[in-house]
Amino acid sequence: MNAAEKLGETAAETGSRSPSVVLIDDHELVLEGLTRALTGDGMRIAAAFLDGTAALRFLTGGAPEAAAVDLVVVDLRLGDQSGVQLVEQITMQRPDLQVAMLTTFEDRAAASAAVRAGARGFLLKDSLCAELCTGLRKVAEGHLMIDSRLAAAVLTPQRTMLTDHELAILNLVAEGLSNREIGAQLHLSAYTVKDYLSRAMRKLGTTTRTATVLRAVREGLLQEPV
Repeated sequence: MNAAEKLGETAAETGSRSPSVVLIDDHELVLEGLTRALTGDGMRIAAAFLDGTAALRFLTGGAPEAAAVDLVVVDLRLGDQSGVQLVEQITMQRPDLQVAMLTTFEDRAAASAAVRAGARGFLLKDSLCAELCTGLRKVAEGHLMIDSRLAAAVLTPQRTMLTDHELAILNLVAEGLSNREIGAQLHLSAYTVKDYLSRAMRKLGTTTRTATVLRAVREGLLQEPV
């Protein structure tokens, strides 16, 4: 058992109501530092991984502790793995999770790509500890949190608010397809389609399928249905 797991156990034993977090970074010292910071802020570390493959296996394995996870924090660069691709895999297979990307690089292109892949946060490791913890808590609650040094590039244009999966689903909603029909085309369950559509509605501030499509058209995210 590594230090991250030990500290996660200590936090879990407190019984406090706090976000359950999975950390993914290919540097063990970073994992230990993040674990100390987040558990010190009252969050619980469900697991910490040095590679994305093991993390994805855990998150999709059906274990009760995995099902209870609220937030996944992913490093941008994971050795030979792409953090952005891992974010896309996680959000595709576990759309119920909130995902934040953490990095040392002020990479605007990577930040935009991460948000399109489904990340709800893109934060820099050199942030003050209190700011980082607050940002990750906000992401766990479903807020979009982008480091202020990158926010302008990521949040403009409006298109970056919606992920590629959400846009694909909205295009098919605009064609009049049901959730089941959309799922069949995209190889997703109807439940997963509904979850993605609900996320798009929250982001666009709408409550119905028709209103969501119309808002997306007005924002230039979709072409007007023929």
